[in-house]
Amino acid sequence: MKYVVSVAVTAPRAVEAFRALAARYGVEVIEAPMVTIEPAPIDPYAVISALRESDLALFATGSAAYRIAQVLKEAGLLGEASRLLANLTVATIEGEKGAIMIKNAFGTAPKVVASSAEELQPLACRRAAVFHYGWRDPDLLSKVKCEAFEFQPYTARPPPRETVDRALGADAVVFASALAVRFFAEVGGEDAVELLKGKIVVAAGPAVSRALRELGVPHLTAPRGRIGPLAQYVVSLLLRRGAARA
Repeated sequence: MKYVVSVAVTAPRAVEAFRALAARYGVEVIEAPMVTIEPAPIDPYAVISALRESDLALFATGSAAYRIAQVLKEAGLLGEASRLLANLTVATIEGEKGAIMIKNAFGTAPKVVASSAEELQPLACRRAAVFHYGWRDPDLLSKVKCEAFEFQPYTARPPPRETVDRALGADAVVFASALAVRFFAEVGGEDAVELLKGKIVVAAGPAVSRALRELGVPHLTAPRGRIGPLAQYVVSLLLRRGAARA
């Protein structure tokens, strides 16, 4: 017999991985994106200038690299950027997926690959070009031990109220970023935070856990923040608690 329970996934890129795994156990996956990402204006000449003066280029995601490459290509500067990056230390915190995307965008594979800001070791540098993904991540910047030129290829916006309500309709809620937690609280307010305390809440990593702790929300922290292991952890958690049965 299957007991149907539901888990709200607040990161759109994680939804399919959760659905593929959860469907086997009668677990419904609810898509409740807490962060909307939109392209932001970028000065391609400022990017080239920063790369010329830097010895480190750090991309928060492969999507940030694609966006920067697109802007540079439109300005006829992609070739120059690729040549500059080939002589820099290139790093990403999106794991192998981000590394492949950066190589596809610029022809240069990152020398430093981590799966999260928490996993990234401090990076010694003279000057760095840092490409965020929608918000200024303090955990990411804390690993850069030099002056940094910062770029925002995307702008992060909070969700509509109905998305928060959709997440609260689930038995469990999974947060993949600290920004998602902050936007949930900002849009939902104190009432939504109180309701969240009655759910099974899972944080994908220490930074997300910290944001939930600041709100006083009891939660569990997944041992690994990557999407595949995160989905496995959450479904296993529901199985252990008897919420679902194979």
